[in-house]
Amino acid sequence: MGNKSKQQHTVPRTYLKHWKISDAESFVYAIDFARKPRPVVDRFGLNDSVFKRDRYYNDNTFIHPYALEEAFSKYIEPEYENIVNEIKEENVITQTTREKIIFWLYTTKMRNPVMRNNHERIIHFLMTTKARWGGRPLEADEEQAINQYSKDLAKKMHLGALVDENDAKDLSDLFLQTMSAKRWRILKSHSLYNFWTNDNPGFSPNVDERFAIDRPYHHWFELNAKGVMFFPLSPKYCLEISPFTEGTPLEVNALTMHIPYTEASLTYIDYINKGVFYTRDRFVISNNKQILESCIR
Repeated sequence: MGNKSKQQHTVPRTYLKHWKISDAESFVYAIDFARKPRPVVDRFGLNDSVFKRDRYYNDNTFIHPYALEEAFSKYIEPEYENIVNEIKEENVITQTTREKIIFWLYTTKMRNPVMRNNHERIIHFLMTTKARWGGRPLEADEEQAINQYSKDLAKKMHLGALVDENDAKDLSDLFLQTMSAKRWRILKSHSLYNFWTNDNPGFSPNVDERFAIDRPYHHWFELNAKGVMFFPLSPKYCLEISPFTEGTPLEVNALTMHIPYTEASLTYIDYINKGVFYTRDRFVISNNKQILESCIR
């Protein structure tokens, strides 16, 4: 295997492509919030190492350690171009494409480093709390061992959720049932203000008023009856998924309903872009440098 397989996109290149600065340039603008002493807007190539991680989806317990990466790059990522091309037509979205969208949302969230980071943080907290029980300080070698154990177990859990037949079926079924039982709408941005995205695309607003003030947006999709979801498809289009209104016939679902295209107000675009900002892992991404610079200010 060459370096290309070792350095694996955690943000799919086929997705980043739709935030290119121009058709002639394979670059996007992004704010790197890990940059010190302060974040700035910079240009990054679609194949830049910041959107990749070394052997991130490899598992040496697989017969073929690169199996997951090959599945993503050969069978899943190329479908995004077909999805966006059909949406650009602003016509009837076929049931096949709607199913592809659901699968894209599922794999995008499941493969994202935010998933693994959450596992690692929880495991590290539990292991550290146990080791420090009674107020005993940790030795340097103990802390190093906990750090490595947390990383290894988090990776095992993350990849396991992707490849374990039962886990994958349960989660994908939940995605399909939840997404298809809601109302879909394609929002269109304004020429003066496009949609942003990030390195963890897709989020849900916190609809629970008790917690919404402290945490207004979730990094994950809320897969429940009240949940609302947003997924920026491109600077021009954003998928909105929300509960059906009262009185909608039971036989109507996202796979059969008419999906409208709606011009979003500047206020609504700003609300969605704030969700993108808050639910990033490290980067906020756009094709418009000036707007991102105003975001920093």
